[in-house]
Order: sequence, then structure tokens, then C-alpha cells
Amino acid sequence: MNAANSPWTVAPAQAVATVAIQPAAELTPAQKRFNTLLARVSALSDSIATLEALSTQHRSSHLTAMSALKNQEDTARKNLLLFLDGRLHQAELTASHRRSATQIILALCEALEHKKDGQVQAVFNQHHSEEDAQALAEEARAGAEHAKAVFEDLFGKPLHGADDLHTAEAVFEAGLRQYREQQQRLEDKRQAKKAKKKPAARQLKDAQQKMDANTALRTVYRQLASALHPDREPDEAERLRKTALMSEVNAAYDRKNLSELLKLQLQLAQIDSAALSRIADDKLNAMCLLLKEQVEALEEDEAQAQFEIRHYLGVNELDHISAESLARALAIQLRDKEHEVDTLERDLRRIQNEAELKRWLKEQAQLAKEARAELTDLDRLLYR
Repeated sequence: MNAANSPWTVAPAQAVATVAIQPAAELTPAQKRFNTLLARVSALSDSIATLEALSTQHRSSHLTAMSALKNQEDTARKNLLLFLDGRLHQAELTASHRRSATQIILALCEALEHKKDGQVQAVFNQHHSEEDAQALAEEARAGAEHAKAVFEDLFGKPLHGADDLHTAEAVFEAGLRQYREQQQRLEDKRQAKKAKKKPAARQLKDAQQKMDANTALRTVYRQLASALHPDREPDEAERLRKTALMSEVNAAYDRKNLSELLKLQLQLAQIDSAALSRIADDKLNAMCLLLKEQVEALEEDEAQAQFEIRHYLGVNELDHISAESLARALAIQLRDKEHEVDTLERDLRRIQNEAELKRWLKEQAQLAKEARAELTDLDRLLYR
């Protein structure tokens, strides 16, 4: 069938949304659904393009600004660490003060990723005793036991291989894996049971629509391939243009992207879009099935793009993602990071005096105790 005479071919336009059926008579339900899905595809595509542009525009400046402050924070941490290490050998501190100072030193080493800095690693090695290692191992075992209890309560049976899991992270991964396997087994059983049943009329109709959808996609693809076949074009420049367009057609067909194929037809055809109104409803329904699948895929892509921006660039869940909210998020993060740097530098200035050092160590010990109590209360609230 010649593309110019095909009912699947529509008039040229600038965007997918203009493919919409525009007959003089009232639209049928199938035609309305076709238009609605095309408009949704267009809106989602625009949204994703906007999100990607915003991410590209702001990510570099965001990382540069945060990296500069992160370097200042690391410098302030290291200065505090080295000062505490030196005073621990010189000042007359009680056993309680020394324990508090040692815990702070080890925490600072961890925050500075001590394995990447030889000087920090040396301090870590000096204070990280076998007793500390055993305490950390015991803490990890306790966390693992608690995580096992939570998962076993969830599943109602023991966690597979639990005796070989010694950290909460390992238990979490094993529990998640067991949950997925359990869900997959349930799904396999459902599918097996479903396969044994005689197909209902609705299932047969869905299967037929799926076949019609694939047929519709192949029809549009073949029309485009016939019109764009570069080997049939004697002019070199036109052959290169058709080769590039054919690459777009192949990519869209591989993704089952009907809207993109229709847009490419718009670039080639010279027929009014009312031609779509002459397509039978059953064929429109088949095309709608493809568009519905494309909408679902685009919705997932949009959600993923939004998640990455919120996660990596710090935009609040309640804020609409825009240039303004991205700038606001960066300003908040920079302010918070500057506050952390100021606190570290202020603490270092304060503890130059031995009396203030002792008072500060006592305050830090109390803050650590309160933080542990809050975690315990939260744990009881979540798992009681």
C-alpha cells in the first residue's frame, strides 16, 4: 500500500499532539481515547525533557558548590581530629573524658573515610583497639539478630541461612531476596492456575487486541520503511536524510513507540489529519493499546527522573520541581553545610582551653546518650 494513500498516514505537523482526530462529526469513544492518549504521551514526553534539561543545567553547579563546602568541612573535621588526638596525650583527663574523646576521634575518622588519608588512618589505628573492634562486632550481631526477628515476624517462618548472617545489612538483603522469591513463587502459581483455565471471552478479546496492536505497529512501520528506503534514492543528500530518518523509524519500532512513528509520518505525508477519522474503531482500539503501554512506560520514566532530582539535588517531596525549587534546595543545603563547618570550627576554637575541653567532652557524651535513647524509643515504637 502506498503511504500517501494509507488511512494510517496523517498530515504534517510540529508535534505528536496534532495527530489528533478532528472530524466534523462527534468523536466516537475510541477516537476520544486515541486523542486523550496521544495528548498524554505528548505531555509526559515534554515533562521528561524538561526534567532532564533541569537536571543537566543544575547538577554541575550543585555538585561544584557542595564539593567546595565538603572540602571545607573535611578540613575542619581533620583539624578537630588532630587537635583532640594531641590533647589526649597531653591533657590531664579523666577516664570518662578519655572514652568520650576516643569515641569522637573514631567517629571523625569514619566521617573522613580514614582509609583514603594516611595521617587520619594512623590516628584511627592508634585508637581503634581490639576491644573497640569486638564492641563493634557485638553491635553488628545485635543489629543482625534484631533484623532477623523483624523479618521472621513478617514471614511467619525462619529466615533462610540466618545463622550465616552477621550484620543488619546482610539480613536485610537476604530478607528482601526471600520476599521476592516468595512473591515470584506465588505469581508462578497464579499464572499456572490461570493457564489451566479455559480462556474467557475477555481474555480472548485482549489477546486479539494485542495481535491487532502489533499489526497496526507493523503497518505504520512498513509504510515508513517503504517511503524512506535509502537504496531507492539516487540523490546523495536525500539518501543521507532518509538513512537518518530510517534510523529513527527503526529505533521507534524497536521500542513500540507508536506516537513517534506517527510523528515521523507527519513529516512525510501531505494528507489532512481527518484521514484518521476514517479508521475503524477496532483498529483505533489496537493503536490505543500501544499508546497505553507507552504512557505507562513514560510515567515510569517521569517518576524515575523526579526521584533522581529529589534524591541527588535535594528538592523537597512537597515542592514542584522547577528552576526555582532547585535553586532553593541548593541554598538550603549550602546553608546547612556552612552551619556544620561553622560548628566544627567554633568547637575547635572553644576547646583550646583545657577547662572548656573537659566541659565540651561532657556535653558531647550527653548528646550521644540522648541520641541513643531516641533511637531506642523509635525502635520500640516501630517494632513493639
